[in-house]
Amino acid sequence: MPEEAKQPWVVSLSQALVRGAAPLVPPAHRQDWLREWHAEIWHRWQFLFHTGEWNRREQWLLLRSALGAFADAAWLLASQEAVRSRMSVVARSPFTCLSSFVVILLAIAAASSGLQATREMLFSQMPGKAGNLTFIWLHQYIGGGDKGLPADVVPAWAQSSKLLNGVAGVEVRHQPVIFNGHLLRENPLVVTTNPTLFDVLGVQPAKGQFPATKGVVLDQRAWTMLAHRNSGVLGTELKIGGQAYRVEAVLPGTFEFLSRQPTIYLVDRLTYEKRVFVIARVKPGVGDERLNKELTRIAEEVCSYYYLQGQMRFLPWRGALLTPLVSFSIAMLLASLIAGIVFWPRLKQIRLAFEPENRRAAAHRTLFFLSKAGLGLACVFLGCLEWSRSQSSVLLASRDPGSGPFLIWLYVLGTMGVLFWAVADQRARCRVCLRLMAFPVRIGCPGCLLLDWSGTELFCSEGHGLLHVPLMAPSWDEEADRWVSLDDSWKGLFAHEK
Repeated sequence: MPEEAKQPWVVSLSQALVRGAAPLVPPAHRQDWLREWHAEIWHRWQFLFHTGEWNRREQWLLLRSALGAFADAAWLLASQEAVRSRMSVVARSPFTCLSSFVVILLAIAAASSGLQATREMLFSQMPGKAGNLTFIWLHQYIGGGDKGLPADVVPAWAQSSKLLNGVAGVEVRHQPVIFNGHLLRENPLVVTTNPTLFDVLGVQPAKGQFPATKGVVLDQRAWTMLAHRNSGVLGTELKIGGQAYRVEAVLPGTFEFLSRQPTIYLVDRLTYEKRVFVIARVKPGVGDERLNKELTRIAEEVCSYYYLQGQMRFLPWRGALLTPLVSFSIAMLLASLIAGIVFWPRLKQIRLAFEPENRRAAAHRTLFFLSKAGLGLACVFLGCLEWSRSQSSVLLASRDPGSGPFLIWLYVLGTMGVLFWAVADQRARCRVCLRLMAFPVRIGCPGCLLLDWSGTELFCSEGHGLLHVPLMAPSWDEEADRWVSLDDSWKGLFAHEK
């Protein structure tokens, strides 16, 4: 007889994996399950060995097959009536509802690399200087939309304005860049500006010196992308739009102004035919109307632009960042008004909630409703903001998707959906334990609404009461959904064993 082959380590490891999954199998079926899996592994190895097909590929296939024992064991566990019943109870629990929103919030944070747009909106800071940092742009009566101003108004305002402590213009667009003889795979964001921009922003270079007339300044992300944080990049040349410029400085790592993606600041002369958005330091106490009159007068006298009257828009830097928060507040107010009209609570129910014997239960239900709705609204706010305000967003007037009508519509639809769902979910829960009602039973005849009641009855799984939900609520009915409390003698029929 041929000598018995020694059992290879892959077979032993596969059997160990099966034994590791065995505790998940119900005890009544565990031995048969183990015997079946061990026999399948042993016979497969023996067959392949004696046919000469036992090789490295078949070893890994056997190991992968053994990993399926965990899924098989989990399926047997989930198919047990006691486990399924327990899972159903857990799914209807109010804590499961709140925990689901927490998981969604964590998923949004993970997908957005730690809520970058939200942190930028709430915690971005500019170095303190005299005056308020303000965006200025053109919103024409004819044609609509936000547009840039003629570039030659910037030096005119810088020289003649008595209400500004500094002014600079920027032109923002993606351009092809050649560095070390290689064209970058993606066109980075290039901000063309005049040398006064960094003085207006109140920022100092982390490395090098800001160019006085012409040159390139990199932010930290662009420095990392181009030179892997090598200080030797200073003094080198890169080509933007076919023209060569020297890299003169690198901005601090804490500096974020227009975008979270790598940004190259091209300091150059802005000719009059260019359209620029203006960043200015407005002196304290100066209102938009007064500033508008002065800047319009200077544009007319120095540059002969007579069409700017009433067409310029002003927005503080902090206001531009917080625009999504304002939009969400407006959307939430609108959704609350609509939900209040649709789900207007009965005065009788409000009076009953404030009676001494009902105050504690009413406070419990109110706290759960506010927590559920608050977490849902937080998911809507953070999810829409992180999705709409991408890394390429420019925080300048309507160029930012996180500040435009698109985000407002997202917020309106999202807040209305959350509030309507929260009210509907609250109505379908037990008045005592706040679990979702179970065991729906249809009662009555749908065609006999005149003389009889027709609808659905739902029971609390813990025996606290039952809820009558009519198929159609008549106009004269003061309380369509009827809740009937059950005393302790009924709980044994519904409550699950602890």
